[in-house]
Amino acid sequence: MILKNVTDTKHVLAIISLVVISGTTIITTQVLGIKFAATMSGEQVTPPTNTSVNGNASFRTTTYDTVIKYKIKIAGSSDVTSADIHMGKKGENGETVADLLKDSKKNGIKMETSIRGNITSSDLKGPLKGKMIAELISAMSNGNTYVSIDTPYHENSEIRGQIDLLRNVNSTKLK
Repeated sequence: MILKNVTDTKHVLAIISLVVISGTTIITTQVLGIKFAATMSGEQVTPPTNTSVNGNASFRTTTYDTVIKYKIKIAGSSDVTSADIHMGKKGENGETVADLLKDSKKNGIKMETSIRGNITSSDLKGPLKGKMIAELISAMSNGNTYVSIDTPYHENSEIRGQIDLLRNVNSTKLK
């Protein structure tokens, strides 16, 4: 079929361009994933703890949502005994679904601790044991998870922070 005029040619080229751009965007969003964050304090623990320890956690999904990478910074303590993700809304206590110290890199120096690692489906426990990592990502996206940090001084959580969705890459545009 031969295109009848220049206008038809422009329409065909515009449609082809949209398909190419859309395909690139889909590939990019699946590789970059979703970002989450939590700001932790003793005030968020249920019931609250009196502590000067505080911290931040960041999470990012990667590789087609099969891995969650995380970084945690804790100020005021170099003696972390447990770091976990729990199921639970703000103000509720819930079961542990991921151990953030298992197979992680932990550095504790002069009243500060850094923890880095990855979570995969095989790391899930409690109510998510045997399920896909997408179940945890969904719970995190819906505000149903929190990070809890224990120390020898507060074995049932020194600090805690609700995990919040930061941004979903699906809403970003390619430049």
